[in-house]
Amino acid sequence: MTARDIAAALTKAGLVGVDKKLVNSVLTIEGKGRFSYDRNAYTYALSNPDALAAPAPTTHTDSAPALNRDAVLAACRKLFADGKPRTAKEVAAELTKQGMAGVDKSLVGSVLTREGKELITYDRTNYTYLPR
Repeated sequence: MTARDIAAALTKAGLVGVDKKLVNSVLTIEGKGRFSYDRNAYTYALSNPDALAAPAPTTHTDSAPALNRDAVLAACRKLFADGKPRTAKEVAAELTKQGMAGVDKSLVGSVLTREGKELITYDRTNYTYLPR
C-alpha cells in the first residue's frame, strides 16, 4: 500500500490527524526492519508477512508513560523564548538535560513541524528552528 492509502485507511478506522507524512515517518523509523519500501511503486509491505506479531519496542517499557506532545511543545516554547535558533538535536539535548526523558531529534522535529507550525519557523539552509 502507499502511505496515502494507509493514512486513508487509518483515518477511516477512526484515527485523527494521520496523514501521508506521518505514515512515512512511522514506517521508516519505528517500523524499520518490519516494513519494506518499494521505491519504484512507492509502496510499503510487511518485511515478513508470515510473522505473527511485531516485536515490542526495545526502547520503551509497558510501564513507561507515553510522551505528551503538548508537553514537548510547551517545553520547546519556553526554550525558544530567548529567540536563539537551534537544531532539533540541540533542542532534544536541552529538553533531556531539563529532565524530559525519551525526547530525541526526530520527536522534536515532528512536534515543531506539526503542532508548532504556527509558532516556530524552520530554516532549511541552517537546519534550525526559531520562534516566529
